[in-house]
Amino acid sequence: MRNFKIFLWIFIVFIIQTVILARVHILGAVPSLIMAYMICVVMLENEFINAVTISIICAGAAGALCGREFVITVLSYVYSAVIVFALRKKPLYIGNAPKALLWTFIASAAMEIVFFAAGHLSINTHMLLYNALPTAVFNTVLAALVYPVLKAVMYKEKKKKLLII
Repeated sequence: MRNFKIFLWIFIVFIIQTVILARVHILGAVPSLIMAYMICVVMLENEFINAVTISIICAGAAGALCGREFVITVLSYVYSAVIVFALRKKPLYIGNAPKALLWTFIASAAMEIVFFAAGHLSINTHMLLYNALPTAVFNTVLAALVYPVLKAVMYKEKKKKLLII
């Protein structure tokens, strides 16, 4: 049942991305709900294999949908997932929601920089201010919307019953 819910979520995210968000261009940036969803899942998932598998599925779909270089898209998504999964518990005193937003911002900005550098073999200030930064901000806003819903629906913490003897 859990796998079905995960695939249903992925399907819904892909539909929203293709039908609604693919047509949105704000300051030269196209928000990526797929990236925001993937980072939120990696933050909430307890199993490394599940997190990487979900990121590979998201990467394949994002690579097919976004019209960018497929290999760079897949590698960027998977490397982002592995790095975020490895560093998601540090520091311990900060909750997962702020970390999910921070990692979404960092991964989105880094991915836009990699795409631009791969296509133009350089990085300039205009690209950073009018492409990478707006994309990172919009993806972070999407993550702020997705994270609480995903946590409430998919990753509910089961309350432990206290046995008093």
